[in-house]
Amino acid sequence: MRIRASRTGWARTGIALSALGLLALAACGDRAPPPDAEAVAEHMGEHFVRVDLMHGAIVRGDLDAAREPARWLAEHAALPGLPEAWDPFLPELREAARDVAEASDLVNAGKATARVGATCGECHAALGAEVGFAIEGAVPEGGTAAEHMQRHVWALGRLWEGLVVPSGEIWQAGAAVLEEVPLVPEELTEDRERVAEVRVTAERVHELAPVARQAGDMESRAAVYGDLLGTCARCHAATAAPAI
Repeated sequence: MRIRASRTGWARTGIALSALGLLALAACGDRAPPPDAEAVAEHMGEHFVRVDLMHGAIVRGDLDAAREPARWLAEHAALPGLPEAWDPFLPELREAARDVAEASDLVNAGKATARVGATCGECHAALGAEVGFAIEGAVPEGGTAAEHMQRHVWALGRLWEGLVVPSGEIWQAGAAVLEEVPLVPEELTEDRERVAEVRVTAERVHELAPVARQAGDMESRAAVYGDLLGTCARCHAATAAPAI
């Protein structure tokens, strides 16, 4: 199955079940008849929309906005007749999404969101699903806080896509940009009382960048991305960052 996503949202532009996917759909044993390819793609598109909304809300530091799509992911009914190969992943996805919906803070919500992304990626890899993103080039390096933040946003997006696709190449592209010169806290907030807090979170992001580059498997990538996501979310919430 091929699903393509834009930078700001998800849109299905084509469907192509791989040989592995066709075999998986056919091998349902005593289950209900397998759904057709169009129904599967539509169902996955609904997943992607909610995952994207949840992830975007956490990046912005808006935990309340993440709860509704997280609850949908945790509670929605699965299509009847899905292949057994999907069985290990749906419970994991629902558990992680439930943890996002019930999280009391952005740190734990970020870690749970990363688990959702990693579960999606593991399922895509197991089923031979092809997931593509319409990736725009990184914003050129600049000297302003706004330009640097835009590069941070681009890098975070590539790390997320590296989990979901999954793709080590895309993951490494995001980690490389994240290793650039740290942000200047004084340029991110006019609230003098928050400068120290922003400095701590900015330094933490750049401490995690080399850790991300060294992460070679889904478990370690999910762990570092969860830490990054919670750190970025706290900073965005503290500085009232504009919507991303």
